[in-house]
Amino acid sequence: MIDWVTVEIPFVHPPIATDRYIKVNANGEVEFESVCRARVVGSYESTVGVKSLGSDGEGNATHILIDGNPSKFLQGHNVFGSNDFIWLVRSMTIHVFGSLRAQRLLAHHMTSAEDQAILAGLYRVTRIDINESFELNNLLSVRSWLKAAELKSKTRHGRPTSKGGTVYWGQHSRRWALKAYCKYDEIHSGKKHQLPERLTHTDISKWAESKLRIELVLRGMQLVEEGIYQAKDLTEARITNLYNSYLGRLEMAKNVTLTNSKVLELPRHIQSTYMLWTQGVDLTSMLPKNTFYRHRRDLIAFDIDINLPCDTPNMTNVVPLLRVLEAQPVSVPKWAYEQGLVYDKSSFKSIGLRVA
Repeated sequence: MIDWVTVEIPFVHPPIATDRYIKVNANGEVEFESVCRARVVGSYESTVGVKSLGSDGEGNATHILIDGNPSKFLQGHNVFGSNDFIWLVRSMTIHVFGSLRAQRLLAHHMTSAEDQAILAGLYRVTRIDINESFELNNLLSVRSWLKAAELKSKTRHGRPTSKGGTVYWGQHSRRWALKAYCKYDEIHSGKKHQLPERLTHTDISKWAESKLRIELVLRGMQLVEEGIYQAKDLTEARITNLYNSYLGRLEMAKNVTLTNSKVLELPRHIQSTYMLWTQGVDLTSMLPKNTFYRHRRDLIAFDIDINLPCDTPNMTNVVPLLRVLEAQPVSVPKWAYEQGLVYDKSSFKSIGLRVA
């Protein structure tokens, strides 16, 4: 699914009034001025950023930049969604323009030619995030996969970094990056990512519980290198091929396995430590000294001493680490369409941009 876009839509209009950052030197001269993005709120309180770009020499801007998560903006969540890039962006554009007019930040309407340019995908793309979900046996297996991947994987960027349960490959790259995380943990991590109130009683959270999310971020320079200059170059087939291509750059040790049973009785904070111990990882070199001895003390209560090698690792119900990447991503569940939890084309038939 498409999880983030940054696009520059052709649209001649008086510049949108927004805040600005201005730097003034000691002599009172303005050294530079930066236009901030206005925030547009979607139907579920998710927002996207917009601002005017360019000039036609007559006081008008020539483009409008839209930056945000179309899936979350349109359907209230990004647990699953669509890969139809052009349609998602046009849908988001319609809602953004309507909101800007309601706030009296925008009075102009698109011309027929500008509307057709959006439908044809004739606009610049400077960022796209693509993600897929992979099925594991349970929540513990997802967390353990992430912990093992942190230690036993790499890309051309080198070894991964980790923060807040998310594993990054190329976290600070200006071109492309991969990241993996537990979607279930994310939507329960706080207000920023939690589901809207009206979706908390659906099956979305339960569905996400056993899903590993792997996300690809492609930025402007990398998109150009891939020959992607406009939205029309991002067909659904091309998006799938791009995702698979970059996922294939993720190298993992083939002999690492994840045990997905026997540890459910352990407290959560020591589950991953136990899993790595059963895989033969030297925990004394991996964990800070205080953490190692604290986890050792907690595990001894379960007759497990991580200070000694694991002679009889539990190999019941194991999943090779690499096999997850070789599996097909999980498709959107049928019940999600039946419950109206996916923003698809059938829900968009009667809506259109008003053109001048």
